[in-house]
Amino acid sequence: MNCELIFYLAVKTTLCEKSLEKSAEDPELNFRTSLYATNADDLGKLIIEAFEKANIVFIVGGLGTSGEIGIENILSKALANKKPNDLKKLKNPLSGADGYIIRQGGQLLVVLPDEPDEIEAFFDGSLKNYLKAFTQL
Repeated sequence: MNCELIFYLAVKTTLCEKSLEKSAEDPELNFRTSLYATNADDLGKLIIEAFEKANIVFIVGGLGTSGEIGIENILSKALANKKPNDLKKLKNPLSGADGYIIRQGGQLLVVLPDEPDEIEAFFDGSLKNYLKAFTQL
């Protein structure tokens, strides 16, 4: 299944992209493009554009940032008026930077930290099974 990848305030983009591609071989995810955002407005626009091209969008980065530009704050504002069908916090086995899965209808947003080892750990856990189930809907 085709996916879009957005890096948000990420620093290890090349290493994270390689980890994602390696981890996504099973459930056969194909990352079409890599996009980059450095502020909340750009991130919002890129998410909208990405969902016009694919049903799965990954955001890598921004989890260690607080305040107005922190990903948790941005997602909380975006979801304030609309409850998603599914919202899961992914426990990070390697650090405190947990990830998120947000599903609304046939669209899925996956938010992961910008640490390659942590990305692979998420895929070794429940994320892989969730993605497999979603791609078979």
